[in-house]
Amino acid sequence: MSFSERDLKSKLEEMEAEINQKTTADSQESSTKTVFPQVEINPSPQMQSWIESGKAWFKSLPKIGKATVAIGGVWLTFSILGAVLHVVSSILSIGVIGFILYVGYRLFNSSSESN
Repeated sequence: MSFSERDLKSKLEEMEAEINQKTTADSQESSTKTVFPQVEINPSPQMQSWIESGKAWFKSLPKIGKATVAIGGVWLTFSILGAVLHVVSSILSIGVIGFILYVGYRLFNSSSESN
């Protein structure tokens, strides 16, 4: 083995040791940083009473009633989400049509000015 090969090999070993040292330090740091802060939500007393009465009402339902309410809640959530997506889609469509009309107007206006 020549001198340059030994020199390259020792440099490579040094770099590997440095990388291993950094990755172990990073993994120790990331394991301590994964704790998320607790966010406490304090609803108003009126809202808290509504929540408690809703919980009590739900607990008093039979199993079929609970399943029906859960299915209805999922259906209502998807219906609202679909309506919001339709509104966003309509806004985007109007924006694209408006942009196309604007570009057409500018092209038509510039071609009539040159005549």
